Amino acid sequence: MSNHLTQYQFKKGQPSPHPEGRPKALKTILKTDFGITQSQCNDIILSMLAMTKAQIEQESNNPDSPMFTRIIGKAMLKSLNNSSLYALESLLNRSIGMPRQQTDLRTTTEQPIFVSLNLDVE
Repeated sequence: MSNHLTQYQFKKGQPSPHPEGRPKALKTILKTDFGITQSQCNDIILSMLAMTKAQIEQESNNPDSPMFTRIIGKAMLKSLNNSSLYALESLLNRSIGMPRQQTDLRTTTEQPIFVSLNLDVE
């Protein structure tokens, strides 16, 4: 390691800079806290995206509904009230996946391109 970074290295015996550890992944939170698998989560999101506004309001205000569906419903209603598609787009991307993006790359040079990597550190 470079000499200028040694002062920032973690020193043994010191308290941990992250005592709670790495944050849990979303699918771990859903599984442990809500008891929902990823496929169940996707099914819930897709079924709620097909509901009417009245159905979503009823589902999100029902105290007997699972917390996960209430959270998703409130996010969808907030997005609708703000005339924003961000939450809906995020839910679709999470459940179906990002749309395929196509890139057209054309070069006009006929000479080969060489890339070199210098690993010598001074």
